[in-house]
Amino acid sequence: MQKALTSAALRQSNRRRIYQYVYQSATPVTKQEIAGALELSLPTVSNNLNDFLEEGLLAYCGTQASTGGRKPRTISLVDDARFSVGISIMDDMVRLVAINIRAHELGYQKIRKKFSHAPDYYQEVARQMECFLDRLSLNRQRLLGVGISVPGIVDAQRQRLVFAPTLDLRDVPLSDLTEAFSAYPVRVENDATASGYAESWVHSEKRNLVYLSLERGVGGAILLGGKPYTGDNGRSGEFGHICIVPDGRPCRCGRRGCLEAYCSTSRLSDDLGLRLEEFFHMLRCGNQQIALTWERYRNSLTDGLAMIRMGMDCDIVLGGMLAAYLEDQLEQLRREVCQKTLFDTDGSFLKLDCFQSHSACVGTALFYVEHFLAEF
Repeated sequence: MQKALTSAALRQSNRRRIYQYVYQSATPVTKQEIAGALELSLPTVSNNLNDFLEEGLLAYCGTQASTGGRKPRTISLVDDARFSVGISIMDDMVRLVAINIRAHELGYQKIRKKFSHAPDYYQEVARQMECFLDRLSLNRQRLLGVGISVPGIVDAQRQRLVFAPTLDLRDVPLSDLTEAFSAYPVRVENDATASGYAESWVHSEKRNLVYLSLERGVGGAILLGGKPYTGDNGRSGEFGHICIVPDGRPCRCGRRGCLEAYCSTSRLSDDLGLRLEEFFHMLRCGNQQIALTWERYRNSLTDGLAMIRMGMDCDIVLGGMLAAYLEDQLEQLRREVCQKTLFDTDGSFLKLDCFQSHSACVGTALFYVEHFLAEF
C-alpha cells in the first residue's frame, strides 16, 4: 500500500513539474526539452503531455527545425484554459474582473451601485457577475473560483468581517457576503492585501513591500518576501488609521486625525462636488484653489508615507483609484517623502501600482490561479 501511495505521489509530482515548466517557459518547448530539463524519461513526459493536451491545458503550436529526423513539435500553454473572477465591493460601486491563468485580463466592468448589507444587494451583484461572464462568453466549467475583496479587516479563521468603516459593517459573518455566489468556490479578502499580492505577482520577486490603497477609504498591506503579513490578529497594514494629526479631523472609524480622514479620495472629489478626473484636470490647468487643496492633501499623504517608510524600511506602492492620476506627481511626492525621513535621498522606493483601480479585483482572483498551479 505504501509503495502504491508513493507511486501515485510521484506521478502527481511529475505532472505538476511538467505543467509548471511549460507555464514558466518564455517560449514554446518540445517534449525533449522538458525531459532534459526535468531529468524525466521521454515516455513519462509523453504520457503527461497527452493528458494535458486531452484536457485542453496545453496545445501543439508549431515545430522546430529538424536535426536529421522528424521536426520536434512545440507545445505551449493554453492561457484561457481556466479563469477566475475578482469582485471588489465598495461603498458606491462594484468592480469585476476576469483573468486567465497568466493573470491576463479577459474583461473588466465597473458598476455604480450603493452598498447595502442586505441579501438582495449580494444577489444583484451575483446576477451582474453572471451577465458579465455571459458577455465575455466564458464557460463556467472553466471557472476556478470567485474572490471578493472588501475595504475592511477579514478574519479568515473565524470567517468574520471584523470591521469595514466605509461599508459601516462590524463583526458580520462572511457567509452573508458569499451565499449568493455559493455555486462556485468563493472567498473574501481585504482589498489592500489583495492589491499588494497582485503587485507582488507581477514583479515575481520575493521582496518586502508596503501597499497603500488610496480610495474613499485608505487601506494598506504588508508583504514580506512576497507573502502577505497579516499580523497576530489579522489587522496589519491598517495605515489609514494611524494618527497624523492629534485631535484632528473626524474619521469614519470614530477617532480623529487618521490618515484616512485627510487622504480619502473624497477630499478631492466628493467634498468639492467633483470627480477625480475633473479635479486633476483643473489642477493641470492651473486652478489656484484646486492647487491649494492638492498641496494640503499631498502634505498629509507624505506625512503618512514618511511614517510608513521609517517604520518599515522597504518599497511602498501607491495604489487604488488615485494611482491613475499620480504619474506626473510621483517625483514631487518622492522628494517630499525623502525630506521627511531621516535616511532617504533617493525616492525610488515609492512606486505606483501597475493595476491601479483593478488591483484588488486581480489580487483576489489570483488566489485561485495560484491554487490551481500549485495543487491541480
